[in-house]
Amino acid sequence: MEKTLESLTPRPETFNSVYKPEEIRADLRMVKAEKSTPEFRKGEERSDAKILEVTFTSMVETGDWFSEVDRFSEDEKYGALITFPTSEVDDMFNHIDVIGMIQNEKTGGEVVPFAVDLTYNTIQEKLQKKFSWAHEYGNSASRDNAEISEFGVPEVKRRANGEEYVRIYPTPSVQRDGLKIPGFASAKYFEDMNDSWHPIHKKGRIPVMPRFVIGYSADLADVLAKGSPAAEIKEKYGEQEYLRRRRDYLMAEKRAKWCTLMECAEQAKQIAAMVDRLPESMTENMNKEELAEAKKQIAAMKEYFSGALEMAESKAKTNEHEREAMLYAQGDKVRKIISAESEVAYSKWS
Repeated sequence: MEKTLESLTPRPETFNSVYKPEEIRADLRMVKAEKSTPEFRKGEERSDAKILEVTFTSMVETGDWFSEVDRFSEDEKYGALITFPTSEVDDMFNHIDVIGMIQNEKTGGEVVPFAVDLTYNTIQEKLQKKFSWAHEYGNSASRDNAEISEFGVPEVKRRANGEEYVRIYPTPSVQRDGLKIPGFASAKYFEDMNDSWHPIHKKGRIPVMPRFVIGYSADLADVLAKGSPAAEIKEKYGEQEYLRRRRDYLMAEKRAKWCTLMECAEQAKQIAAMVDRLPESMTENMNKEELAEAKKQIAAMKEYFSGALEMAESKAKTNEHEREAMLYAQGDKVRKIISAESEVAYSKWS
């Protein structure tokens, strides 16, 4: 699992053909500085969070969570969903864990990217913060001086007792590009590690894409992080224990799928509605091409996720296991908090 993650994760050091070396070094210094801050050392993230990211991407693709086979099998413009883990820089400063790419007749055959921020947090304040991140990228100061990271400036501070600590000063919003609204994200270090010769998207920055916050309870995450039981479990503990663990894993996967379907479909509708009702006083300051691209992307994602949820609900009518997982997801604590916070966050922008 760790080797799989490492092989698929973009490494900024390899982006010398895209960015200036000093710019890359500046971003990597920011990563190092961020890891030295008191906030980072508190360890807000699960220790197995990265493993869960790989598990998530694997389940989404191989498990066909979004019913692509049934929906697009006769679509000549269809390309199967592909997911990618993000670089450490984008994870840390653009607040995204996974990037997905879809392609079908509804997208005009174009590849449409979207970002995912995975969470297993039940603390409302932290979930609120996830929905507050605005779409911003670049730095007018770093364009003139590549040794300045677009993400901010680290400074070593000293407490009254003489203890040193690192504080990050984020780049002021006025110096950054972007739509300056939530629901969208940028990625600076994207690379298709599956096919470098025929990449689905060019290496480098993805300027704008819809961003979805996805999560489910820690109980599900615990089961999924362990993975599907291997044959060694049967040899060591017997077939009955193996079958029990296998059953628990498959049910956890189904429940996680339903949480994801509900969250993505709901947020896509909310973000699309938010963008449509933005007042002219806001849109007049936005890059018109970027806003048009964002609207096109979220319209495609809204239809994609709504169709996936409708298909799943139809199957649940005749499949008791799917129905049980659907009912579980409706009551999942993390999903319910995410639902409430997304409604509040996106309804503000009008």
